Order: sequence, then C-alpha cells, then structure tokens
Amino acid sequence: MRRSGVLRSYLSHGRRLIDMRNSKCGLFITSIKRYSQFKEQPRLNPVGIQYLSESLQRQVFGSENTKVSKTLTGLSGQEKQVLLSLSRQLLKTHDLLDKKTTVIEPISFQVPKLQGASLDEHFQKLGHFASEPYKTMALQKYKSIVKRPNKWIKQSGWTRYAPGEIPKRVPYPTEDILTFDVETLYKISHFATLATALSDKAWYVWCSPYICDESDSYKHLIPLDTVNKTQLVIGHNVGYDRARVLEEYNFKQSKAFFLDTQSLHIASSGLCSRQRPMFMKKKNMIKNMEDEDEGLDNVNLKNNIISELDEQDPWLNVSTMNSLADVASFHCGIKMDKSPRDYFSSTDKNEIINNFQMLVDYCATDVEVTSKVFDKVFPLFLKKCPHPVSFGALKSLSSCILPTNHNDWTKYVKGAESLYQSSKLEIEEKIIQIVEETVKLKDYQTNEQNRQKIENDPWLKQLDWTIKPLRLTKKGVPIKRQKLPGYPEWYRSLFPNNTTIKPQITLRSRNIPIFFKLSWESKPVVWTKESGWCFPVHKDELETFKSKNYISVHDKVTAEYQEDFKCPNELLFKVPHPNGPSSNCTTLLSKPYIHFFDKQVLKSESEFAHAALQINSSGSYWMSARERIMSQFVVKGSEFPTEFKALATTTSEKDMKNGNSSGDLGIILPKIVPMGTVTRRAVENTWLTASNAKKNRIGSELKAQVKAPPGYCFVGADVDSEELWIASLVGDSVFNLHGGTAIGWMCLEGTKSAGTDLHTKTAKILGCSRNEAKIFNYGRIYGAGAKFAGQLLKQFNPSLTDEEVKKVANNLYENTKGKKRRSKIFEQFWYGGSESVLFNKLENIAEQDVPRTPVLGCSITSSLMKKNLKANSFLPSRINWAIQSSGVDYLHLLCCSMNYLIEKYSLNARLCISIHDEIRYLATEEDKYKVAMALQISNLWTRAIFCEQMGIDDLPQNCAFFSAVDIDNVLRKEVDMDCITPSNPIPIPHGESLGIQALLSKQESVLGNGNEELDISDFPYTAREPVFEHYNKSYTKEFIKYFIRMQVQTNKSEISKLEREYIREVTSKQFSKDGLRVEYDFNDYAKDIEEGRKKKINIMAKSFIANRAELDDQHYESFKTDHNQSPKSTTGPIQDTHSNDKDNKIFSMKKPQTLDYSTLHELAHTGNNPVNQKDLTAKTTPASSRSFKVKSKKPFKPYVEEKGYNAFYQSIR
Repeated sequence: MRRSGVLRSYLSHGRRLIDMRNSKCGLFITSIKRYSQFKEQPRLNPVGIQYLSESLQRQVFGSENTKVSKTLTGLSGQEKQVLLSLSRQLLKTHDLLDKKTTVIEPISFQVPKLQGASLDEHFQKLGHFASEPYKTMALQKYKSIVKRPNKWIKQSGWTRYAPGEIPKRVPYPTEDILTFDVETLYKISHFATLATALSDKAWYVWCSPYICDESDSYKHLIPLDTVNKTQLVIGHNVGYDRARVLEEYNFKQSKAFFLDTQSLHIASSGLCSRQRPMFMKKKNMIKNMEDEDEGLDNVNLKNNIISELDEQDPWLNVSTMNSLADVASFHCGIKMDKSPRDYFSSTDKNEIINNFQMLVDYCATDVEVTSKVFDKVFPLFLKKCPHPVSFGALKSLSSCILPTNHNDWTKYVKGAESLYQSSKLEIEEKIIQIVEETVKLKDYQTNEQNRQKIENDPWLKQLDWTIKPLRLTKKGVPIKRQKLPGYPEWYRSLFPNNTTIKPQITLRSRNIPIFFKLSWESKPVVWTKESGWCFPVHKDELETFKSKNYISVHDKVTAEYQEDFKCPNELLFKVPHPNGPSSNCTTLLSKPYIHFFDKQVLKSESEFAHAALQINSSGSYWMSARERIMSQFVVKGSEFPTEFKALATTTSEKDMKNGNSSGDLGIILPKIVPMGTVTRRAVENTWLTASNAKKNRIGSELKAQVKAPPGYCFVGADVDSEELWIASLVGDSVFNLHGGTAIGWMCLEGTKSAGTDLHTKTAKILGCSRNEAKIFNYGRIYGAGAKFAGQLLKQFNPSLTDEEVKKVANNLYENTKGKKRRSKIFEQFWYGGSESVLFNKLENIAEQDVPRTPVLGCSITSSLMKKNLKANSFLPSRINWAIQSSGVDYLHLLCCSMNYLIEKYSLNARLCISIHDEIRYLATEEDKYKVAMALQISNLWTRAIFCEQMGIDDLPQNCAFFSAVDIDNVLRKEVDMDCITPSNPIPIPHGESLGIQALLSKQESVLGNGNEELDISDFPYTAREPVFEHYNKSYTKEFIKYFIRMQVQTNKSEISKLEREYIREVTSKQFSKDGLRVEYDFNDYAKDIEEGRKKKINIMAKSFIANRAELDDQHYESFKTDHNQSPKSTTGPIQDTHSNDKDNKIFSMKKPQTLDYSTLHELAHTGNNPVNQKDLTAKTTPASSRSFKVKSKKPFKPYVEEKGYNAFYQSIR
C-alpha cells in the first residue's frame, strides 16, 4: 500500500476509519476508491471530517448563487489553502493531525423543500409563520387605558365593564388582546380566587364561586376560550396565570399566545447572576438613606455617593430586578403599593369577601401597570432580538404541558414522603442508639476505665461531661421535677423539658459529628464558635497543611483550644467551605460534603454513622425537592369533564380521560418563564432542574411521573454536546473548515477509546475522572479562568498543595486556552493552545460595543453592554452569554422548525417541555415516527443555518442528525433506564430509541406531500448581513492573514517576527498608495505608540486595525466589483501641500497622511446620513509635523468618490 499522497483506510465494525497521514489534498478528497460497499462516495474535508452527502448538501445549502455570505464563504482557492495549512499546523501541534476519522455510509433522502432560496430566508419565513398573527397584534396593542368602574360587582364568573354600558355577565372576554392577572388564596389552594383582564374596550373581572358563596369547593378554573379563539394574553410571569385558565388543560393546542413581560424585560434589560448582589447592595443602601431623617447635607452626601457608584458602574442605572414593582419603577417610573397582596396569604376566604373592592382594585392596578410595562419592554425586546424566530418560538415555550396519571402521582408523592419520614426516623433511632451508648460512661468519676475512655477519645472529650447532682430536701427526699440528675450536661441538653421522654436529636444537631466521630484528613473534627468546624494539626505538620491551602484559625481560638484540651503542640485549621475561606463550615452532613466522603477526606469511626449517612444520602434529594414537588398544581381530568380535549380525532377522548382506570388523567402546566436569564434560557424551579432517577435517591423518579395517556407517547431528543459544538464552530469558522481547530476536531471526531476527545484529554492533564473533566471544560468555555480550575481541583482533591494546584491549572490552561500575548503594538491575545483561536473569537464577540449572537443576531442585555461597564467588566459573563445565548437560538430555531413541520404535514403533536438541550413532544401513536423524522429534519436545518451564518456552507454528517430520537411513555433521560429507586422498586418498561438510519428504514416515518394549501411564501424576507461578516469588516485582509498565523504559533519569537512583518507590509503598502516610499518599520511604530502618536492595535475590540481609511477602501473596492461600478472622480485630485518638492528633503511628519473616514463609518453603521457631503474630504497633515524621509513623490488620486461611497454605505446598513 502506498504511503504518500493516498488515504489508508480501515474497515471496522461496518465503518470506515480514514487515516489522513501524508495526504496532500485539496478542499475535498475526491480520489477515494475504497468505498465500494457504500452506495455513494462519502465527501470528506481536508482534515478527514465527513460532510453531508451531495444530495443533502444541495437540498440544504442550495446553489452557489444563493450563498448568504460573500466575505466568509467567498474565499479564493489560494486563501483557503493558506487557511488549511494553518489549520493543519494547529492540529499537528496538538497531536490530532492525520488521526483516524470515522466514515460511514452517506445519508441521503428527500427533505422538505426550503421556504426560500437560502436557509436564512427559510428560517425568517418560518419565524414569521410562528409569530403571526400574534406579533402584529402585539404591535397594534392598545396604549390608552379604559376607565375603571367606580364599583365592582361580586358575582361568580366573568363580568364585563365597558364605559357607558351596564356591567354584564359574559362567558369570557370577547376581545382578542388582553392584559391578564390572577390572584389565589395560595395557603388554601392553587385554584384562582380573583382575576382581572383589560382590553381596548372594557375591563373584566372573574370571581371564583367559592368567594361568592355559590360553591363550597375552591376547584374552579378561569374560562378564556383559548382553544377556539386566537388571542394574545399579556401578563407579568404569565405562566402562573396560564395555569389557572380552563381551556389550557387540553391536549389540543391552544390558540392563545401567553406573552410574558417579565421575560421581555430580562432579555432586554435583565441582570446577570454576578450583578444581582451588587445591585441589591445599592438598592438597600438607597432605601436605608431614604429611611433616615436627612438634612440638606445628608441629601447632598447621598447624591454624591450614588453619583460615584453610577460613575464606577453605569450598568446599575440601565437595569433592575424582575418583579413587577421593580420593572414598573424602572421602565415607567411607577411606584406600586404591593401591601394588599398580604390579604391573599389568609386562610379565611372572608378576608377577601370583606375587602372585595380594595382587592379587585389591587388586581386591576397590576393589570394596568403590566399593560404600561409591556408598551415599554416589547419595543426594547424587538430591538434586542430582531429575528422573527426569537419571538415566534416563545409561543411554543409558553404553552408546555405535562400529562400524568393522577392516581400514580398521588401514590408517588405519598410513597416518597412516607419512605423519607420513615428513613428519617430510622436515622434518629440510630443516633439515639449512639447517644445512649455514649451516656453509659457517665460514671467516669468513679470508674477509672470510663474516665480513660473519655480522656483518650478526641471526640468524647469535647462533650460537656459536667454531672448535675441529685438535689435533696432537708429531709433527704429528692426534689420533684428535677431534670435528669446524675447525667452529664450534654445529655441533659437533648431534653427540652421534664416531660420529654426521648433525646431530641436529628442529623442537623450540633453534636452529630462528635457522636459520628467524623474526621477531616484523618484528624478529629473540633467545633469552635468563631470558626465553625475545624481540625487539629501538630505543629510539625503546620507547613504541610498550609501548602494544601487550608486556613488556620485566629490565634485566640487556637489558644483557647490548647488550654481547654491541654494540647499545646496542636494548631487548628478550618474545614473548608464551598463559598471560600471567609465562610465557616457549620454542618458536615450536607450535600457539598458528600463527595469528600467518597474521597475519604471526610471519614467516620462509627459503624452506626455509616448506616445513618447512607440513609441520609438516600433522602437528600427528596429533602431538598419535596416542597416544590408536593406543591405542584395537578388538575384532575374527571373534575373538569368538558375539557381535556384530545390532540386528534383518531384518539378516543373517552379512552384518554379514563387512562388505566376511570378519572386517572391529570395535567400539570409548568410555570415556565420562557426567558428567565440574560442568556434567554427558560427558568422553572421543579421540572427544569429535576435530576435523573438514581438507585439510592428517594423520589428521584420524578420525571418518570410524567406519563403519556393511552394512545399517546413522548417523542424527543437531546442535542448532542450543543454548546460545546457551537463554541467549537465559532473557532472553526476562522479557518472556514469544520474540524479546523483542535477543539473543533475533538468535538467532531474525538473518541474516548483513542483518547482524542476533549474530556479525556483534559482528564489526562488534570489527573481526574472524565466526568470531573467535563466540569472544567464547560467552565472554561463559559469564560472561567485558571483560578476557577484551581478552586475546583482543590474541591476534587484537597490533598493537593498550592504549588501543585497552580502548576496543574496553569498547565491545563496553557494546553487549552493558551498563553496570553502582550506586545509593544498589540493588545493581549491568546496563542498556542487548542482553544486559543476560539477564545480570541469569543472575546472579540464579547468586546463588541453591541455583542450579538452569530446566528439570530440577538444582542446582549443592556447591563452587560460595554458602554455600561467600567469598574467591573464582567468578561466571563459576557463570554458565557455568547455561548449560552447561542444555545437558546438553537432551541428557538428547533421550535419554529417543528411548528412549521407539524402544521405542514398535519402531525398530531405539540411541545411538551424543553429542558435546556433536551426537547420532548407529545404525539399520538399513529404519528410518532413522523414526528421523530420532523425532529431530525429540524435538527439538520438548525445545524445547517449555524454553519451558514458562520461562513461554512457545509455540515458534518455525524452532527447533522440527533444521535437518537427517543419514543417513550414516560419522561426520562434514556429510554432504557429502569428508574428503580428506593421509592420505586418496580422497573418501568423501556421505550424505543432510533438513529437516523433506523428511522429511515421505517415506512411510517415518511412525511409525504404535506398540506398543499399551507403557503408561507408571502411572508417577508429581509436579506441581512451575517454577524461574523459584519465583524470581519473591521479587519484588513493583511491583518487577518497575520493574526491567524500568530494564534497558531507556540513560540514567542515567531509571533514577534510576524508582528514585524505585519507592520512592515501594511505601512509600506499604505505609503506606496499615498505615492510615498518611506522607510518605516516595527521600531518606528512601537516608538509612535510609546510617544502617544498611535494606539495599540486592539485585537479584542471592534476594530483590529490602526487606519480606518484603508479598511473603507478595501470594502469599497469589493463593493464596486460586486456591483460592476466604475468609480467616478470628484472635482479634482486632493493635492498634497508638498507635491512639488523634488529634493528628497527631510520633513517633520508625526504620522502618515490619512483620510478621516471614522465619522463616515460610524454614521453608516448607525444608519444616519452625513449632514454635509462636503465634509467627506481628505485631511492633510501640515508639513511642520512630518518626520520621514521621502524617496519619491507623485500626485494623489482622490480617495472619496462621493456617489460610490454613498451607495456603498447604504448597502451595509
């Protein structure tokens, strides 16, 4: 077999593994002759990544004429070869070049036709299809508020109050656009008590029959007719209100869009988690100042303090917290009185009845304020998130539904709670056994053996063994009601009063670590009031434990310990707290310390203790989640017999209602905030945080309680390595090649067995498990630094010394993120690591004036915009935003795609829930395979538009489809999980999992022709400039060429050499263009920077070049070529004041002649027109300021060709 210039292939388990060694290939390897077993020749890129089949590539990306990006994909063959060479250099550095890659049978089938000439047009139309008519309704929403009635009528159901009309009962509000709010007596029931709604024509009030003395039951839902009538329902945290709407408890898809003003605020003006504590500190400080009796001086002082805070952190003035009161105050200047809501905490309905007028007014005020807030935040949201997909997906995400079997749910809650309580009782009994065994030593004063046991036991001697003697009367009779005379003080403290029979002690009691004989680093734990739990160390070991990063306690505390326990040679160190050295550890038997037991850092000498800890561990999940789970609002179908309509007529509604036994069906509407964080991730406190079932965790089978009714199933998938893939694609886009960076190649082709996947490589560097390595990798990609890695290492392995931690963490970051480069002419950048290219790109996004997600172009919340950040840059939060917000774009694209395919092919399915990178649909059994195929197609389209918008018009086959689509009758992470737990000993039957090939083999998965009447071609399409293409316009071609070369170097001297070459090339080119031949090199440039005549080139910011004129001319030339324009001259050439000098004299010139295009460029990007076209002229520098030797001179040609430039700037707005 030849070794040079050919591919060596290996057949393994029906797959082809390609060895790229010694191959010198072009953009695609086309001379593959060893795939005779394949029906179609696979398409491989130059680093061995298999792309889509020719058929799929053509169907998804279209022809060359439909390319969205000109700059990113329109590279010449030579330019692509240069990028390929640099990519191969980077892969070789990280031992990935020529590694085997997996090649399988090319997948080819007919997918639905794109709705437009490109993916960009396709998704814009799908977004409009999902958005309308709701977006139009939102834009046309009423602004004026209808006058409220003077008095509200207390009658059950809806009452309509229209100006000039008599109030009348109605079945539900008649208008299509409503602002809506619900109030509940939440301590009595989850069902609604009052509701108000506002339209452009009337006020509406709904009263529960329960408070109108028409029913003894509080189980009433609010009718809105959302199944039959298209409506826009606006509310603040409207998911809570939706859960009280009658028609939403149906499998038939609602026609209402519940639009959440809280989400709109968070996405446009929300605070990130790191900002909230600082914001609350300022808010509380202002409140405290206002509460004080202030004179004039204090007012001035207050204003000065606030002004100083605002100057240091301007973001404090452009955002607020998320409550309606906070949002109304910030956006509308409305101060709300929320005190009346305390009435709804009553357990007596008469509190509502007796204050009916006031409480309806309170509810109506919430509605009125919500309406005004919407008028402010909705335009802000559209400005921040202009793509129709970003709005359209919210309808699906706001209408999630979780079916369950009501009887099974009740059994689950009761069973888990009963087991938890019995386990808790068992623990307490074991603890009491230990206590009773220990108290037998109480006669230590007369029993030398017992005294020795106490004194020699480092735990027992910490207890207060003071004996309370028996008190007698003068007659020698014991005084009555004495509390355990003759027992030590520690034991007596466990009995609150004389009537207590058994010691009152739980796992949370202070002395538990003493009774369990816990040790840290094999040292007995010691309790101190000032420093919490500590452990003693002999003086000889002082330096050893200091090097492990342990914190010693205050000298006074140590001295007291030495005196009390007569151990002058021992010193105390604090048991570390997860929040850092400033916090004290007050409980050792809590979740943050469980893994220390696994690593034997925390140990127990007691046999009873091990059993108790195991029982405690099994109840830890239920203990933390029980309140949220037990408070779920589960509506039983049999209680609302006219609702719970089926998803399709082919399914019997009767069978659906009956379930396994009559009246078993129940529905939960999860209270999801569709955009609950600044990254626009959905938030919900139970289902979106639910863990997977674990064998030793009571109640951890929670998700499996979501059960499809008869005739239905769940169809869904997990997006494989979603955010890791997005991050790696950002890096690969620099080389215009999938797998072009080390992290990109590892993400696509790395395997555990070969040790080439990202997590395995990280685990090898750190010496930790692969699962632990995942935490480091995601933390790093989200912007965490080496300090984070060091802290995490200490948590996983506390025995490491400071030096070891620092060395390992720095080694990880040098191998991955790379080294930081600072030079005389450039601001810092990363180089040499497997992820350096990625991080330079991410930081470039984060440092933009208005960072936007690469695909949908959503911009960052105001609180994280660069102009609002001074003292605190929040760079990790902004990098995290770029990745996580792109992940949200991915989900929104999936939702809009599925929405279209469900309608197009009349599929009986609806979104059930989405948990970050996991999505599940409720579908009928008849359509389950079609829904699975729709999911695969949606994933294909979504991955493809990510690639297209980042400049790569192709897609790797191994990530084009979900690795598997799950079809199941319950919600669970994997279809083959038995979900056996202490509270569920019976395994749940497995579901079905299908890859794309298995799905294609099923005839039932064929979608067919679809609904021919569904036509979305009339929806508008606005051609847009890809975000990365816009960013790249801030680069010169020379800079891109040199900067990419700098990033892949591992040697500082090579980077210095490239910097010098870059300065020499760009300056000589510029001066030559100006008709000059000037000797000007790196040292001259560095000197200009040092003397303040030039600024460093900031490669992390918006502009990567020193001279904007050069950039404008480059893009103008490209524009003329694209539009076949011939530049027209202005009135005459711009003359240099020294064009007649022929004697090669020395001039005093501080900088070369430049054009002042900066203002023009900014005007173009902000969409404004120049006020005076005559201002677009070249600026010349006076002769007295020149300092270079001129070799030759010729007249200048005009730079500004006004008409051409006007057209150019119009085109890029």
